[in-house]
Amino acid sequence: MALTNPTTYKQFIETFGELCLSHLGVKHFQVGQPSDIDMQTNIETFQRYPFCFIVPENAEMDRFGKFVLTFTFVVGDIAKNEEDLQVNTHNETLMIMQDIFSKIIMSPASSVPYEVLTPIASITPFVESYNNNLTGWAAIFDVQINSPFNLCDAAF
Repeated sequence: MALTNPTTYKQFIETFGELCLSHLGVKHFQVGQPSDIDMQTNIETFQRYPFCFIVPENAEMDRFGKFVLTFTFVVGDIAKNEEDLQVNTHNETLMIMQDIFSKIIMSPASSVPYEVLTPIASITPFVESYNNNLTGWAAIFDVQINSPFNLCDAAF
């Protein structure tokens, strides 16, 4: 997978989405606010599970070349009401999250063109009681991409 070197928010979203969808266990990728998560219900269209979803939180620009974006990253799937199936779904979604972060953190810088800052300290399990028992994990992470400061490309 040849990822381009992102220098903008949009480019990061596109390359991160490509990375998530390259995982064999991920069926859908989406970005937005938590209320935008496309839920499978008895009146909505079918949503493919498991899915990855990122929520933009904030951005930080440093004059010395750091451009840091903060996201909440959600990996979710449908669990049945039985407790052991929720445990299995939590396990599977956490393993998907671990695989995606491992691909970024452990790959050579030439193959993944951005850096996830570690530690990823806030990874929280959830079970939502919508019409479908959405289960998974949400992690808050920071990613550093190329500096946004460039007078050659500025609109002046």
